Amino acid sequence: MTKTDQTHHFSETTCRHIGGPCPAMTRMLRALAGALDKARPVTQEDFEICGESILDGCSRQCPARFFATHDRIRVFCDVSAEADRRKLDQFADALLSPRSTGFPAGQTATYPCALGEALPKPAHSAATALQQALPY
Repeated sequence: MTKTDQTHHFSETTCRHIGGPCPAMTRMLRALAGALDKARPVTQEDFEICGESILDGCSRQCPARFFATHDRIRVFCDVSAEADRRKLDQFADALLSPRSTGFPAGQTATYPCALGEALPKPAHSAATALQQALPY
């Protein structure tokens, strides 16, 4: 599923447990996008926040890992804190990135039950960067 708001383009996979987009992951992805958008004026371009959480409202109490920068936000559902970030990103790239080269299916032992990605809209990123550059 893909959606767009004023600041980001959102892409989400179907949750293997519920057979549709995960509402708990959607809320987390949107909250992270809102937080990063508000933090943009007071943070550097290389700012990153990452962590683990239990998805609030998920009937299975799925653990989630998230990695959020000004360039991309990703949430991976039902993965452990020890899951290899590089392999999670390769998996997400294979599903969501048109430039992905893919990877062998047996390369990772951990596949998320769902994942979501938020990318800033180009016009929004450029406008925010311009606002930051202007003296007040």
